[in-house]
Amino acid sequence: MWFYRFRQALIALLLPWLLAVITQSAGRLYLLLTYGTPEALNGFGMDIKRMFWIGGLFDIRITSLLFVPCLLIAGLLAISSRSFQCWQRFWPWLAAILSTIVTTVTVGNIFYYATYERAIDIFVFGLVEDDTAAVLATMWHDYPVIRGLLSLALFAAIIFWLYRRWQRRLSAKPERKINLPISAISTLVILAVCFVGMRGSIGTFPLRQSDGQVSEVKMLNMLTPNGLIAFNWAFKAHSEDNTFADATDEQGEALLSRFLDKPTAASLTPFSARTDVNPLAKSNPPNVVLAVMESMGYHLESYDRPDRDLFGALRQHWLTDWRFERFISEGDGTIDTLNRFFVRSPMSGISQSSAQALDFDSNMFKPYLANGYKIIFVTSGNGSWRNLNQFLPRLGVSEFMEQNGLKKRYPQAHMSTWGIPDEYMFRYMEERLAEADKKGEHILIMSMSTTHHPPYKTPDGYQKTNIQLTDAEKKRLSNLASGDELQEVMHTLRYANDQLGQFISWVKSQPLGGHTIIAATGDHNVRGIGYQDTHELVLGHAVPFYLYVPQAYRDHSHFDAARVGSHKDIWPTLYQLSLSDTPYYRTGCNLLAEKLDDIWCQGYNPEAVITPQGAYILTGKGEFRPWAANKGLLLGDPQTMTPEQEKQFNRWGAFTDLLWWQLNRQVHGQK
Repeated sequence: MWFYRFRQALIALLLPWLLAVITQSAGRLYLLLTYGTPEALNGFGMDIKRMFWIGGLFDIRITSLLFVPCLLIAGLLAISSRSFQCWQRFWPWLAAILSTIVTTVTVGNIFYYATYERAIDIFVFGLVEDDTAAVLATMWHDYPVIRGLLSLALFAAIIFWLYRRWQRRLSAKPERKINLPISAISTLVILAVCFVGMRGSIGTFPLRQSDGQVSEVKMLNMLTPNGLIAFNWAFKAHSEDNTFADATDEQGEALLSRFLDKPTAASLTPFSARTDVNPLAKSNPPNVVLAVMESMGYHLESYDRPDRDLFGALRQHWLTDWRFERFISEGDGTIDTLNRFFVRSPMSGISQSSAQALDFDSNMFKPYLANGYKIIFVTSGNGSWRNLNQFLPRLGVSEFMEQNGLKKRYPQAHMSTWGIPDEYMFRYMEERLAEADKKGEHILIMSMSTTHHPPYKTPDGYQKTNIQLTDAEKKRLSNLASGDELQEVMHTLRYANDQLGQFISWVKSQPLGGHTIIAATGDHNVRGIGYQDTHELVLGHAVPFYLYVPQAYRDHSHFDAARVGSHKDIWPTLYQLSLSDTPYYRTGCNLLAEKLDDIWCQGYNPEAVITPQGAYILTGKGEFRPWAANKGLLLGDPQTMTPEQEKQFNRWGAFTDLLWWQLNRQVHGQK
């Protein structure tokens, strides 16, 4: 009788198991049909089939991991008729809960992909590590929360009713004995199938994260894992994000030798560099401002037209000062970018990690501190976000101004989801520069704006302009927003640009403008636009790099707008402009050098490296794509690499691991 009950439990659980697999596969199909375009997927039919096959195996694996333990519990309870009756009453509740979880995470993964163009990853923990209230407010604004919760409750009720009906139908059949040999063999077969299902594979290893790489098309790789397995990977990555691996000599020697293209011993010495002698900077140190602008991406900026002003007061400076357009962010999230700016950390959570109090050799403020600069950090957002108010003072930031301090200083400022309007941040920066000039201080101000961030809303009283988009442009941006929300995206972009422009205009109008250098860039491109076309692989990371350098400080600078770069090159460029004969930690190059450094120059993002000729795509199978035109960031079709290109691809393929090695080396105190 035991096997009959065990088999009934198996048949009962097959229904929720099958529905869970179908739900996750349906989520994958929905994403493909919604965000995949014929142009981007043309010629990748086999990859699509592989995506569904491997994705289906992931669905089977995660579903088996949920329901096989339920079956094993049922098997134990099947020994007794009374205990098995308790199981029959209980399992519909359990199955309904598990089915609701699967559905919830699947839908969550769909929305996550719609926002970030990737499956759930480590950044999902920003819900609790970012400003939680602000994140929840953004979700409330951007997603149908009430409708979703009601739909979820209705789904749970329906699915519970279905499982109870299913159990009643099974219970109506009378129990009957099955002979022992058949019972034993059947039990072994069932357990073997369950074991294979939980592994997702009959090979040496169970189905792993590396198996999710099925194509050179990023989208297909992102759709392969289901929401639950992706969340599991994210959880593991988050758990390990506070773990610093041992930076061995063997690993360091291999990575350094590969990147520097010559035998190199394992140490941090190759990262040591020194600025040129700069007599003017030594006798009259300039003020330096680095403005990091929320979501100042190259793509949306390109929608500007003479009759569609997206720049406001920034336009005149944008057109006349120095600006690099073939430029990419190194990080693809705000905190990822900032921590790379602060200490050259590829670990996005370094400011919250056990290493947050470390005296980093790679502290990018150190060269200015060594020259007597006062370091000021200003943000229109919350200072406790990602522990910045604790982390930055340890790096030498002596003045930390954030939304609460700005609100106290400017009571008329209205607090919104992510902070106060950027204009108050820039007003404070103006006042602080004027104060420094009066006191004879030389200061470095680094700022982080927040207004151009979802939920998009221009400050009350800001005079909006008429921004009319064509139908084709609206269609291209439909994944980001539509209707009034898309208009507000454009208005907040113009607002942020306009406030930056007004700040630059003020600096130039003051005597201090003759000794103040201003740099501006975006923290990352606007997320959610969608870049599935392989010709847009670089465009998804594109941000501008703007420079205002007073005439007196331009000696020995060679500006060439055609040069390529990335965030790693901003500090070395500013060091050379503003410091004299000063050591610094080098992981990038001076973009204004007469001759660019062959080793450290090129624009780097963990997914792509850009060169004057094109881009090396570091993800997938790896390839080189030339630029599609003399200007812009669209790529042409992949081409066979020359031996020199193979060497460069190999070098930059080691750079991400090299950044991790140097960070771990510092954390472990190995000199």
